[in-house]
Amino acid sequence: MQKKNIYILILILIVLLIGGAILYSYLKKSEKSSLSQDHLSQEQLGEIIEKKDLAACDKISNKEDAATCRNAIAQTLAKEKLDTSFCGKLDNEKNQATCVKQVLYDKAEKEGVQVCQQAGTEQEKRDCEKEYYLTMAIQKNDVTQCENLNNEQDINECQKDFSEWQKSKYFKNKAP
Repeated sequence: MQKKNIYILILILIVLLIGGAILYSYLKKSEKSSLSQDHLSQEQLGEIIEKKDLAACDKISNKEDAATCRNAIAQTLAKEKLDTSFCGKLDNEKNQATCVKQVLYDKAEKEGVQVCQQAGTEQEKRDCEKEYYLTMAIQKNDVTQCENLNNEQDINECQKDFSEWQKSKYFKNKAP
């Protein structure tokens, strides 16, 4: 009789172990499928970015995908519209600052050096003006554009950069 009880006990333990393993396996599968549902496919994310719909980014439940979406759209809109307000939607200060600089440079190139006055700090204004006059010197192939800068150090830097640009252009054209 005791042998029979031991067999029944062993059988119950085996059934519990098998049941536990099946339950564990089922829970793992459902966890994986819910994780994959949280992440958007590259195609889905690409479609949202292509539509430039910032509001759709905010509806994405996965934080990483939402940030990728928001960053891509904000940068694209900032460049297209030459509007620094979109830079504020980027996820970190370094990217925001880089975006603002680039938008101001592009906008100054299109609208004129006075745009540089919209930069936040005096150094940013100065950097914008230096970039503007160097770009003008290169576009017009005229180093005298650098002389429009306000101080001697900036003028010299601009002239040096222009000279380096000319050298690189010369050597590119001379390469076999």
